[in-house]
Amino acid sequence: MSEEPTDSALPSQPIGVHLLVPKAWQEFDTHSDTADQSIREIVAERIKERPDLAEHKGTLRKLLKNSAGLARENNVVYSGAMMEVIDGDTMTASLTVSVSQAENEQTGEVAQTGLETLHSAMNPIAPGSRPTDPWRKVSLVELDDGVRAVRSEGIEDVELPDDRGSYRAVTMQTFVPYPGNDPKVAVITASTPQLALAEPMLQLFEAITATFRFVYAVAEGENTERSA
Repeated sequence: MSEEPTDSALPSQPIGVHLLVPKAWQEFDTHSDTADQSIREIVAERIKERPDLAEHKGTLRKLLKNSAGLARENNVVYSGAMMEVIDGDTMTASLTVSVSQAENEQTGEVAQTGLETLHSAMNPIAPGSRPTDPWRKVSLVELDDGVRAVRSEGIEDVELPDDRGSYRAVTMQTFVPYPGNDPKVAVITASTPQLALAEPMLQLFEAITATFRFVYAVAEGENTERSA
């Protein structure tokens, strides 16, 4: 997936972002007027490919609707999902990429988005006594293209929009500050309700997120894209 280019970007600024997503993941619309139809269509398409998913149709739609609601609140430029059945159990996961400008919640002014600032704003949570208790690890990471980022990963209670409750999920969020003095931050968020598979799912999320890169305009005479 790629974010739409930004016309106002200077030559040295990114015009978009790019992320490689496995073919089995399907992109869906998150707009409030069209999300339901988009979700019905991709679930139906996936069931044609995997008839064993038919009995889980309601669960799949619910997952995607929850993901669409969260996406609308976070300036999402991509939203996709994985839907599988393994040994009779439904396996689902979602991934979004958002690009937004950090702001101070109290003053409304543009906030700093450096790695140290982002890292210090996140608090780790020690693991509980049960494997499914919430926990959070915060770290600095380097993606495949040399881009540095701040990552939060673990098991968290995710609040649903419109006060519709919450659900517990394995979650990984990677915060990538735009280069230079650009105040924007790209946030890659991946999650799954499969708490018992926390370790392998976090490994999958890490592999997908590692492919993130900024996309730059190609100067006349060049035949490749430049990545940060």
